[in-house]
Amino acid sequence: MDIICINGPINSGKSTVGRRLAALLPGAAFVEGDDHGAPDDIGLDATIAAALARIEALIAAATGDLVIAYPLRPQDHARLAAAAGRRGARLLVATLAPPMAVALADRGGRPLSAEEGDRIVEMYAEGYAGPAFSDLVLDNAGLTPDQTAAVLAAALRRD
Repeated sequence: MDIICINGPINSGKSTVGRRLAALLPGAAFVEGDDHGAPDDIGLDATIAAALARIEALIAAATGDLVIAYPLRPQDHARLAAAAGRRGARLLVATLAPPMAVALADRGGRPLSAEEGDRIVEMYAEGYAGPAFSDLVLDNAGLTPDQTAAVLAAALRRD
């Protein structure tokens, strides 16, 4: 079983690409990491904790490959690696890393809020666009989501 985490800053394409990648992998399920059910006003650390607890539970219950769209810090990666290890699964991390100017652009289905723009700048400064734990870092600025998913599927193909 593979646990594939699509990592990267806000607005890098994690969810869109993750859904398309899961569709390319037979039997894989897609997990939107932001669908954690925690209230919006509990603060960033509590929100991350809620999201990671949900993802860990989904890994524990998985019956096949998972493609997870969620930005990871090193300590989050360690938690998911441990959860995958308990299942005997392989954790792979693909980081989407368009240039910050691209991530700050309104490229999705809705405009970014000022808070999201500020958080994108912070995430780039914190290294979300190229962490050492990534198995693959991809500048997807010139690729469509389908092209990005195809590149990831080929790069992360099982040996």
